Amino acid sequence: MEIRHWRIGELTAVTGLTARALRHFEDIGLLPPIERSASGHRRHGEEDVRRLYRIVAMRELGIPLPEIARALDEEPDLAPMVREQLARVETRIADAQRLRRLLAGLLRLAPLPSAGQLIEVMKSMTQSSAFTPEQLARLRRRHDADKLATWRSALADVVEELRACVAEEVDPADPRVQELAGRWSAVARDMAGGDLSVLSSMYAKLDAQGAAQATKGLVDEEVWEYVKRAFAIASASR
Repeated sequence: MEIRHWRIGELTAVTGLTARALRHFEDIGLLPPIERSASGHRRHGEEDVRRLYRIVAMRELGIPLPEIARALDEEPDLAPMVREQLARVETRIADAQRLRRLLAGLLRLAPLPSAGQLIEVMKSMTQSSAFTPEQLARLRRRHDADKLATWRSALADVVEELRACVAEEVDPADPRVQELAGRWSAVARDMAGGDLSVLSSMYAKLDAQGAAQATKGLVDEEVWEYVKRAFAIASASR
């Protein structure tokens, strides 16, 4: 059976990705070096497409690039990633349906819905769950009070040092910041029990709810955006 290959232009046309994004993934080691045809055209094979799907799926789930790089080496099976995407989509659908019911209720009460009803709608708009029921069950089993205190203390130390770096305008590529980003990542992976789907949901919650709210004031938005830049730089230098 003939194996299909795609030129960069063909792959961008069917996936919606840009040629710049594909080259970036190759430059930072997420995609292997692209083959060339006998005529010299750069092209991707079927294994490249499978790997690209996993990259795009994990990025859509909010997983930082360093974690994507590790996951690509550890887990060749597509099924776990597809299941995680499906669970996330189903959660979003359930959240959207609940919000739809609340908004329809507001229309019936217009122009004077109660403050409590408006608060319920705003809560639904801004605090949709980032975790599936199965993930929440695993987290409850793993996150006892002592462990939570240990993780929070470790992360607080990292955040304090990151905040100092932000104040000093230290470049996120600086070794000092990269070491802090590595410590952050280690704490987060430990909290998730090494479960990539839980880790992606943890990071998605920070983006969806805002870092300060999601961490109960431990991490502010400035530090969160700063450490994400450090994550991206770490991945690019792999």
